[in-house]
Amino acid sequence: MLRVPLSFRFCLLFLALSLAVARAAQPPVAAQAMALAREAATAAEADDKAGYLAKMEAAVALRPDFPRMLVNLAAAQLANDRADDVIPTLEKLAALGAHSPVEKSAEFVALRGQKEFQAVVKKLAANLAPKGDGEIAFSLPGMTGVVEGVAWREKTGEFFFGDAHNRCVWVRAGATKDEKGAERAVRRFTPEGEELWGVLGLAVDDERGILWAATSAVPAMAGFTQPMDGTAGLAEIDLATGAVRRVIPIERRAGDQQSHVLGDLALGPDGSVYLPDSGGPTVWRLAPGANALEAWVESAEFLSLQGAVVAADVGALFVADHANGLLRVDLGSREVRWLETPENTTLIGIDGLVRAPNGDLIAIQNGLRPKRVLRLMLGTGGETVASVTVLESAHITMAAPALGCVATGGHLFFVGNSGWTRFDEAGAPATAPRPVPIFRTKL
Repeated sequence: MLRVPLSFRFCLLFLALSLAVARAAQPPVAAQAMALAREAATAAEADDKAGYLAKMEAAVALRPDFPRMLVNLAAAQLANDRADDVIPTLEKLAALGAHSPVEKSAEFVALRGQKEFQAVVKKLAANLAPKGDGEIAFSLPGMTGVVEGVAWREKTGEFFFGDAHNRCVWVRAGATKDEKGAERAVRRFTPEGEELWGVLGLAVDDERGILWAATSAVPAMAGFTQPMDGTAGLAEIDLATGAVRRVIPIERRAGDQQSHVLGDLALGPDGSVYLPDSGGPTVWRLAPGANALEAWVESAEFLSLQGAVVAADVGALFVADHANGLLRVDLGSREVRWLETPENTTLIGIDGLVRAPNGDLIAIQNGLRPKRVLRLMLGTGGETVASVTVLESAHITMAAPALGCVATGGHLFFVGNSGWTRFDEAGAPATAPRPVPIFRTKL
């Protein structure tokens, strides 16, 4: 998702899940699995061991790509004296590329002396080893806020960065170093003031001279107050001057109590702007020439929407869902489909989504331990995920990765450490200046 504090993120997730269940006679598979996992937790609290196991088995049967559910299933198996089943379950967790410190958990104390358990613990630990050849391309010095979105302007080589705390856009010249070998300066692009809320995802529309920005009132934002909760919109910024031409808000409909958060956006070839809503089951759209956002598509499959990309050549909008994986929305019919992943892969926890020059999807997965960058090769017509490859994983310089873009040289550039954890409480002031690493990986 956009990288908000975890407590806020889970509030959004459970609100979205409740809405999904309420809207659909048959909830999506992810929602069913999560409901079963909650029932399993209730059974465990009541010391109903058999119920705990049965519910967890049913949940994992629906969604075997949920890492946390595999850990809970292993715990339920051990609680029911099925120790022989625990290791295969944890092996599945390791195969997903995920990590969990099961060796430190009181639930698995009885297995600590077993060789098989120690072996799977080593496999889980191996998933924390750094992978990939990426590097820090440059850093943004003196940042005090939350650096979330990034966009690149090919014509000038400039990089733009959205700041969720300082409610602005920063700009940096494209070359990595200046003539003297020093880091390029970063300057404020948008004017001082409160025209914008927290600035998150960005997209450059050079043809129309626009920098589009998803802007939302999030608790990490300077000046946030509780009545602002759920306020969000799309900002049109002059690409030449940084002037804010207009902010188009989400217009609440009667009875709308959702905490709308527009954390990212995708630009279509016709100039349409698509905005996934992290706080509600909706993708919003600004049509070319329009003055208001429309609820373009609503779906019970939307649990915690994050990044999006338009793939006009296959007639689809691909949307990342932090709690549900990857979704495909047909640009014509607006049909929504969850895309199943190959065995031993998981797309849970994806935030940023970018399309590579060759048509693959590049996903920034910050909701999993370790944090990863994935290449998703699509099947014919973008109807399936054919393969998942880890490009980068567990680098210390990508401790809290945010959004990314394809920029100079056809490489992926993304924010390595956005800074959300510095603003765990609403109304927190700007923090001490720090460098923000911008990571680069070859595609």
